Amino acid sequence: MTRPRSRALAVVGAVLLAVSLLVPTSAQAFPASTRAALIDYLTGISGQYTLSGQHNREPNSDPTKYTRVAQSITGQTPGLWGGDFLFLPDDVSHRQSMVDEAIRQWRAGSVVALTWHFCPPTGGPTCDWETNIKSSLNPTQWSQLVADGTALNTAYKNRLSEAVPYLRQLKDAGVPVLFRPVHEMNEGWSWWGGHPGADGSRKLYQIAHDYFTNTQGFDNLVWVWNVKDVDMGSISQYWPGSAYVDVASLDVWNKLEPSASDYQAMLTIAGGKPIALAEVGKTPTPAVMNAQPRWAWWMVWAEWLTDPKYNTNAGVQASYFAPRVLNRGEFTVPAGGGGGGGTTRTGPITGLGGKCVDVAAANTADGTQVQLYTCNGGTAQQWTVGADGTIRALGKCLDVNGGINADGTKIQLWTCGAGNTHQRWTQNGATLVNPETGRCLDATGQASADGTKLQLWSCNGQTNQNWTLPGTSTQCARAFGAGERTLPVTLAGTTYQVTAYVPAGVANTTALPVVLNLHGSGSTGGGQLSYSDMKAAADRDKYLVVAPSGAIASGSGYVWNVPGVGAPPAGARDDVAFLDQVVSALAAPLCADTTRVYGTGYSGGGRMISAYACARPGRIAAIAPVAGLRAGRPDPQDTTRPDAQSCRPGRGVPVVAFHGQQDNTNPYAGGGSDVWRYSVPAAQQRWAAIGGCGTGPTTSQVSTHVSRSVYSGCGTGADVVLYSVSDGGHTWPGAPTESAGNGTTTREIAANTLMWQFFQRFRLTA
Repeated sequence: MTRPRSRALAVVGAVLLAVSLLVPTSAQAFPASTRAALIDYLTGISGQYTLSGQHNREPNSDPTKYTRVAQSITGQTPGLWGGDFLFLPDDVSHRQSMVDEAIRQWRAGSVVALTWHFCPPTGGPTCDWETNIKSSLNPTQWSQLVADGTALNTAYKNRLSEAVPYLRQLKDAGVPVLFRPVHEMNEGWSWWGGHPGADGSRKLYQIAHDYFTNTQGFDNLVWVWNVKDVDMGSISQYWPGSAYVDVASLDVWNKLEPSASDYQAMLTIAGGKPIALAEVGKTPTPAVMNAQPRWAWWMVWAEWLTDPKYNTNAGVQASYFAPRVLNRGEFTVPAGGGGGGGTTRTGPITGLGGKCVDVAAANTADGTQVQLYTCNGGTAQQWTVGADGTIRALGKCLDVNGGINADGTKIQLWTCGAGNTHQRWTQNGATLVNPETGRCLDATGQASADGTKLQLWSCNGQTNQNWTLPGTSTQCARAFGAGERTLPVTLAGTTYQVTAYVPAGVANTTALPVVLNLHGSGSTGGGQLSYSDMKAAADRDKYLVVAPSGAIASGSGYVWNVPGVGAPPAGARDDVAFLDQVVSALAAPLCADTTRVYGTGYSGGGRMISAYACARPGRIAAIAPVAGLRAGRPDPQDTTRPDAQSCRPGRGVPVVAFHGQQDNTNPYAGGGSDVWRYSVPAAQQRWAAIGGCGTGPTTSQVSTHVSRSVYSGCGTGADVVLYSVSDGGHTWPGAPTESAGNGTTTREIAANTLMWQFFQRFRLTA
């Protein structure tokens, strides 16, 4: 999942100018997709991420009214846009405007959710709120309503037919829709709600499902069943059956936030399907989302976003910038390949160290430990990945022991059971997630020795949770062999030459990780490749190096256009967009593994790679600035600290930094030029705060002049590490040549070696 979070944060309707420089020039659009692809995506993020959402109720003539409010408060666009077919004459007449907007929202990169406050079938297609929507049917009318073929039942289906032209447009446009009819069915405030049992409100939902799915053939609707947070112990009386539900959702109105018992009730009734907060008045706090991680999305109801009894701007911002929240541009729902469940694939599953997932001793007994073992082609390593989400070997299923939702739970072989959610797995990028628990398949202790036990563990993006499944190819076709060369990259009609290096001794069909290596001010990509001596490191560790040059000419070299600091010349290239294009354009010819893109940089290049991680956390797996770690611009009110609003990437980015304490260009203790000011430890501390690190800094002495400071216990495993060199200058640790006039170059550590050891722990999950 990609998470490029722009850094424009609107504060009470005003966007800070320096921050606004970081807004991407174009949104990340969604392709035409399918119901199955959207369900798979929601299932895959379960337990890890939650989409932000905003409902836009009347008027349908202005279907982004409240989304714009969310943008003005946060500088972000919600990851989900909510609309409503509605009932008032003016809104019914503007349904086309609403549906046009739904298509625009999907294409711009927001998931679409539709509700329908519909008029009772006892009257016409338009009505009012108090006397119609909030009315009730008498028992005779209700019994006729749910009986097939009666006049009232036919009138109900005719009412449903009013949405058909609009839903068909959405289908034809390739827009899957989170469709939530007959919502809040467990409460009687509406004419359709408050009727428990088989012929109650759930029957209306079932009729709607069958009409739109079977009669009309809408295979783009994701069916969202919905209840309100009242009498949660009785919601099973409204459950229409698993075949009718894709997502189980809750509206939170009796409480400010969903309770732990409400959350558990939804998990229980969903039976492994995604759950969501379809309506909330108050944006869920980061603490609530961390405690209740399985909510796939939340959607704030219209004007409640600015109701002071529910929300403050600061609270809304905290929700939108929570590490687990995805806003528009930070994720992509992939194109779908039809409505269905996929195909079966059989073969080995490989993990850390190239070892195979193995049934210990090929023992078919229930409870046999599943482990890593040297690949041998045996039947204990032949796994069938089923369209139903199971993974099978020796006739049994990969199973979470007892369905226990806890880190360290044993992964075992067990007799397959129909509907057993402890045996369902979803591939999310390189990880395998059990949707029931929201946790990942994990090799214990980041080990790869024969016999390493597999376990359940919180997803953290580290390499011991990366798996290659049967039918998944890591091969490609590199266009050239080993060595240094320049390759063209075009942005906004201008072509630039980018230096790249392919290591020796690798097949041209093997996808390799990439290290972006950014030069210091006044240098070039080729100069940086030479100064850092990274070609030798790449040959040793087998990774690609890409060394572009900055936007702004300076002497015989270039300077990076680092967002938010300084005053770039008019028309200067957007270097965040340029680095995006470098990765995108060179991935295929270099045969690059785009889940393993890392970044380093020296001096101004360190500042640039820091800024890139702020703006594009979903495109860079980890960074290693040398003599240049930053965490946003200096705070205009207090330049001894970073401006927190100018670097809010939305997820913890793993950081390892290197800095000399005798650096006179970018002083370790702060000061220096206007683009520097705050200290390196202050930058490290800010990255630790972004990652939610719970421990640190813990400091140890590495060698005579080198100490290591670590923040750990971070929310996504994104440690923040700083190597400080007490006698070091403005230099690259371990570089074979001195940097004239920049002080001492330590040889007690080698930055290239240490950063690669750090990098290989992390990869992007999708």
